Parts: sequence; structure tokens; C-alpha cells
Amino acid sequence: MRDFRSIAGALMAVLLLSACTSTKTLKTTNEFKRIDGEATLLLLEPDVELRFVKASEVRETRADWTEAAELMLLSELEKQLKARNISMTQFELGEATPREIQLIKLHEAVGTTIVLHRYANLPLPSKKDTFDWSLGPGVQEMARNNDADYALLLYARGEYASAGKQVANILMGAAFGVTGSMGGQQAFASLIDLRTGDIVWFNVAQTGVGSDMRDADGAEHMITNLLKKFPL
Repeated sequence: MRDFRSIAGALMAVLLLSACTSTKTLKTTNEFKRIDGEATLLLLEPDVELRFVKASEVRETRADWTEAAELMLLSELEKQLKARNISMTQFELGEATPREIQLIKLHEAVGTTIVLHRYANLPLPSKKDTFDWSLGPGVQEMARNNDADYALLLYARGEYASAGKQVANILMGAAFGVTGSMGGQQAFASLIDLRTGDIVWFNVAQTGVGSDMRDADGAEHMITNLLKKFPL
């Protein structure tokens, strides 16, 4: 699983930086009927990983940076959703069932696949003109356990280049006209209908080196872009 997470994070970074210079929101092409009355949104802790890129191109995951970004993103999510008067309940990861843990991991795999086939211009033949991705009916357990109608999941990855790496990139650019990555952050978010498991809304966002989701301003910028055209 760790190998897949590393591959998925690297793949998403490449795809979003190359293919997503602007936000493009996706909605299900199946019929989406919002439940009558007030809907309850299950808010999951963002899945975040931030890495430090050395001049040697070695990438080191930083737990302290990751934790700071998780807290900032979650706080900003709660703030913006409350401003929309959305009824929320917090998912307690420590009390999650094995099935719920598997569903969270499945979201990572499905979300990364969506990015590959919808944002990198490599559509699957069977889904070229449709957006009908799903996590399956197993999500109904999450609905029952948390008394919720929808779930919002967020996956974010970021890299920060060391001073040595930045200098090396500048020198490479001057000598060969090609530079490596200076860093950046990418994220995608999914709204799941817990009655069916369908992904009814999906969005991606990216920021450059001038924005940092470890601080309040950077987190606000990221979440504001992610929640564009949010349907609840």
C-alpha cells in the first residue's frame, strides 16, 4: 500500500501540474437528486503528504509539515462549509471500521484514476463522455455509522524544493533551457452520495511555490479553489 501511495502521489503531481492550469469541476452524468430537507455532510480529515526535495532529487516526507497542512486544510474546510450553512458531522478515523478504512483507500485509487483519465486527456473509452464513478454500495455502512447523507473526501500532496535544489534548477535552466520542479501543491476533492456510493462531484486545484497550505492564507486559497461549484 505504501508503494501505491508513493506512485499515486507522484502521478497526481505530474498530471495536475502538466494538465490543470485551471480548475475544472466534474459532476456526475447520472441523475443527481439532492435529498429532501437538510442533508448532513460527513467531513473526513484530509489525506495529506508534504515532501522536501533535496538538490539530489531525493524526496523526504515531512511529518511535521504534513500535520500542519492537515490541520490548516481541515480548519478552512469547516469554516467555508459553515459559511454555506451546511450541516456537518466529523468522521472519527480512530473509530473507523475496517470497511470504512478500505473505502478511504479506495477513494485515493479512484480519485487518482479520475485525474489520469479526465484531466490528462487520456479518457477511458467507456467513460469518454460520461462521469459515473463510484465507490460502491459499501459506503452505506459509513452512512449508518455516522448518520450522514454525503461524505467529502480531500486528497492533497505537495513538494518544497530546498535552496540547493532551487539553485540547481536555475543553473540548469540557464545552461540547457530546462528546469526541474520548484515545488507546488495539488489536491482533489470528491463528494460521495452515501446512499449509492456515486461520486457526484469532483474537483482539483493546484498552487505554485508562492502559496503554502501549511499556513492560513495558503489553506484558504486551496480550499476556495477546491469548493468552486460545490453542489450542497
